[in-house]
Amino acid sequence: MTQITIQEAVTKAKREFLSIRGVVGVGNIGNTIIIYVETPETANLLPKTYYGYPVTFKITGPITTLG
Repeated sequence: MTQITIQEAVTKAKREFLSIRGVVGVGNIGNTIIIYVETPETANLLPKTYYGYPVTFKITGPITTLG
């Protein structure tokens, strides 16, 4: 199986996970995918690896717009 690049994995993760309530962002640091979530419960629903890349979670709490 051919490994996809981290950029491709992040793009796929954005498409897949940003539609889930409580997921507020997806990015990467080096070869680790970072998923920003509102609660630890949301993080527990998501995979710990994605296309062979490790996934870590940052708990943000609710994010709202100013104004």
